[in-house]
Amino acid sequence: MGKKKILLIFVFALILIPFISAVEFNHVISNSENWQDVYSTMHYANLQEIENDFLTSVNHGQLLLNGISKSKSIQVITSKDKPFVFNYPSMILTEGFENAEEIEVKEANLELIEELDKIKNFIIVDDSYGYNAIAVTPYALITNSWVFLANKHNINEIDKILSNRKTEKVILYGYLDREIRDTLEKYNPETINNKDKFEDNIQIVEKFLKLKNTKQVLLTNGAFIEKEIIGGKEPILFTGNENVPDQIRDYLKNSEIEIGVLIGNELMSAATNIRRSTGISVMVKFARGARSENDGISAVEGLDLFPVPTPILELEIESIKYNTMMDQLELTYKSNANLPMYLKGTITIIADGETIRLGDSDPIFITPGGYKTTIYSLELNDFNDLSANVYTIFGETDSSLDYVLQEDRIIDTIDIIDRCEIEITSIKYNKQSKEFLINVKNKADVSCWTTLEIEDLEVGYEEKTIGTEEPTRISKKSSRKIIIQEELLEEDFESNSFINVVAHYGERQTSLIKIFSGRFELKITILTTLTYLIILVILIIIGLLFLYKKAKKDEDEGY
Repeated sequence: MGKKKILLIFVFALILIPFISAVEFNHVISNSENWQDVYSTMHYANLQEIENDFLTSVNHGQLLLNGISKSKSIQVITSKDKPFVFNYPSMILTEGFENAEEIEVKEANLELIEELDKIKNFIIVDDSYGYNAIAVTPYALITNSWVFLANKHNINEIDKILSNRKTEKVILYGYLDREIRDTLEKYNPETINNKDKFEDNIQIVEKFLKLKNTKQVLLTNGAFIEKEIIGGKEPILFTGNENVPDQIRDYLKNSEIEIGVLIGNELMSAATNIRRSTGISVMVKFARGARSENDGISAVEGLDLFPVPTPILELEIESIKYNTMMDQLELTYKSNANLPMYLKGTITIIADGETIRLGDSDPIFITPGGYKTTIYSLELNDFNDLSANVYTIFGETDSSLDYVLQEDRIIDTIDIIDRCEIEITSIKYNKQSKEFLINVKNKADVSCWTTLEIEDLEVGYEEKTIGTEEPTRISKKSSRKIIIQEELLEEDFESNSFINVVAHYGERQTSLIKIFSGRFELKITILTTLTYLIILVILIIIGLLFLYKKAKKDEDEGY
């Protein structure tokens, strides 16, 4: 055989071998403890219409395989840092599967998109809000869109990926940091941000229904990944956690949706409320057939669920008291949440055999870890055997009150007149320390406690309320500067030239029953007092050195 023929055969073999050895995988498994890897792997597989599953624990690796046909060729996408099972393909082959391959990823969300070179549509959500990623999945699949889980640290890499493609459509969904929105502005994105996760959810469902009309939705709270939820065959509608928000209830009433499939049984109370208030049929998917290989009749198993990050929203009643001196009911809440919340209560009082109902007309703001006392005028003649049923709804925003606090309480009686009187004398913003400095004067002859809130502050693309988390003590007849941290940029100052400030105050640290509010001009300072002192000290040192050198020079010259 001539040298040329040998060379041609060798070249042909090099070209052919990859095609011979390549296996077309038809089942993908996520092997990661990181929810972003799980979500991205499932979405990656679904965009290619490949069957997929995910591990939820170390022990789950064996059990999961019992539910997959041995004829499947499996691709395992494994986290480099946090896998559940090491060398999972070897376990798969041991169980009788013919083919198993492993791909290791460090950040699946940024790496797997590189395997999908035909994707030109993108949806961007903040990686702190897992429920937003869940909400957009059906629309992302029907429009062949990749979902980026963004933050201010990875946005430049996302921008690089987008800039290297012929990007056709970009959607910014839900709350996103200013840096993210500014970076992506050049792609002329569509923005879905109603400052309310339920309104955002409804809007993305409406976009889905325009492309694929269906009378069935999946119902969930967005707190976990589940195979059907992430499959994208039906739009996802959030039920709320315990209380169904008005906007979801109204939407279902006025839509053509007839069936809701609830995933998981933790939301049964919300689903029951939906069925009763909207009239749609609700079915519950709470289990699956057992995959364990036991003799006899197998029991059902719970669904495979993978949690996604959700805010911690917890509220408790600190105290409920009737003040006989002021003829008012004082109900104090304690927030155990990790972010600001809003609450709205209804209190049913049993007094002298009669029922009296009180409540809040508007949602009330409470800071994370803070206390908030609500006051209700109430004249009672008999103070014995007072009790109340408190039913309070609360949530992330003033229109997303989907959690419920319900408790029966005995009402204590007190006879206190609160003598505190305060006023806010000035408000400044320091650019260097990135904080508001609010000067509060106590005009009373007693020490007073206060918390402060700044309402309707415009920061970037958002309007928000911020406040102090702990009450501050101000001695009698004295003033104190109270600090609220918040970063403002130059473009924020014009829209915040006047600031709305609310002070809750009183003699008792956890019962701030008085309110002072006002609108104040915001003054801007550049440097902190400490910085000015340092500059002054440096100038003094420079002056002293100059005088010393001058004196030394005069001495040397004999003056």
